[in-house]
Amino acid sequence: MVERSPTRYVGVLALTKNLVNNQQAFDDALRDDCDFVGIDTEFIRVNTFYPIPALYQLAQGSQITLVDAQAKLDYTALESTLLDPKVTKIMHACSEDLEVLQHHLGVRPRGLVDTQLAHAFLKPEFSLSYAALVERYLGVELTKQSTRSNWLKRPLSQAQLEYAIDDVLYLPELWSLIRLRLEQQGRYAWFTQEMLRLLDQPSVSAEDYYRTVKGAWRLQPRQLSILRSLVTWRELEARDRDVPRSKTVWDTHLMKLAQSESVSARVLERTLPPGVARVYANDVMQAFDEGKSATKLPEPLPRPFSPHQGKIVKLLRDIASETADRLGMAVELLARKRDVEACVRHYETQRVLPSWFNGWRDELLGDSFLQILSGQLG
Repeated sequence: MVERSPTRYVGVLALTKNLVNNQQAFDDALRDDCDFVGIDTEFIRVNTFYPIPALYQLAQGSQITLVDAQAKLDYTALESTLLDPKVTKIMHACSEDLEVLQHHLGVRPRGLVDTQLAHAFLKPEFSLSYAALVERYLGVELTKQSTRSNWLKRPLSQAQLEYAIDDVLYLPELWSLIRLRLEQQGRYAWFTQEMLRLLDQPSVSAEDYYRTVKGAWRLQPRQLSILRSLVTWRELEARDRDVPRSKTVWDTHLMKLAQSESVSARVLERTLPPGVARVYANDVMQAFDEGKSATKLPEPLPRPFSPHQGKIVKLLRDIASETADRLGMAVELLARKRDVEACVRHYETQRVLPSWFNGWRDELLGDSFLQILSGQLG
């Protein structure tokens, strides 16, 4: 095991001991001669609906830039870089970082690669950490002592600066090695297809969030309409006030109200926590009435799988697992339960596999999946 290169690291730390928090320094730091940039974010999300961005870390060649995301800056140049498909953006386990960029900058990056996802095409390790990847590919051991520190506090400590630098310092080199192995094994195209699928995943709208509520499939159409109205109100309220859903009204409370014949101030006092009932009684009653009087009722939600459907899912997952094992890649790429269930539900109604299954998955599993689905559901 080796430690980080002392000369390189001390030099980088000297350059980044102060955060970039003024426009001139920020504009000067963004290079336009790089065809790749490593990106990470630090944020806080404790008592808010949205993440609060605290820091952007950028790695371009040997240059590391730590940008104070709390500073009042014009991020146009960074937004342009994120949207430029000719500049490869390198991230690790990017889902939360994408949420930060979307909320703060209104940007969904193009030309993005995720080293965690890319590695899963090479080894049966789906969620390997950044530190583990750096150790695996580069033989460098990282410390993670600042993971849960307060990134909004200023000034940042030396330990925080070192942690922030580490999180992007090795991304370009790491991606270079992983990409080479993907190309050598003929899996680079598979990975790029999967990255496109990840970036195309739509966020759940406020109007559709009721579909995620546990047990909602049990409700009758009118009850489901009430739940939809209540959950939509709760979503918009939480987002508007930027508070967690749990600080507004819990799912369990909304489910109970959706099954009520009517609501009144007294019913809400019995159903909701005192503070919630006091603040939101009128809003909840209005949302309830709108849902109950709606003319267009929602479609019933899918029921849990029957034993027969469960058997089909198991058969498909077994085939996918065997294929992943044979190829030495992460089984989750092929056999996650929710993905296989989605295949079964789609085939039941359309008699084809879903469109996202096209491409590399279809190449590996399409014929086998269709043979089982047509035999079991035909």
